Amino acid sequence: MDDYRQQQIDVLKEAVPYSEKLIGAIEKVSDELAGVPFPETHDAVNVIIEGLNWLFEVYNGTKDIIEAGAVDEAEANSGVKELSEAVKADDDVAVSKALVRLSTFVKQLHDAGSRLINE
Repeated sequence: MDDYRQQQIDVLKEAVPYSEKLIGAIEKVSDELAGVPFPETHDAVNVIIEGLNWLFEVYNGTKDIIEAGAVDEAEANSGVKELSEAVKADDDVAVSKALVRLSTFVKQLHDAGSRLINE
């Protein structure tokens, strides 16, 4: 295995368990946003956004080894746009919906990465 592919596999080995934690955080925070947010909920949203940004970087750096169609890029990009608009509007319910939508991207990357690192 060449060095670059090994680096891609190594980053996926970090991203897969991280994505599991991020999915749990998205579920918890989106529930809070849809109801009555706690004072720290908005800080958690910012941390989730940072995590999503990192996973998008991981995806962009590994998509050439991820099986075609395993991640729906168009849906993920639409989710990013939706989240951006919701954050700008300071609309907690819309942020919640966008995070749930983006959790699909996280799950898809998790599953595709898991298949690769377990080959």
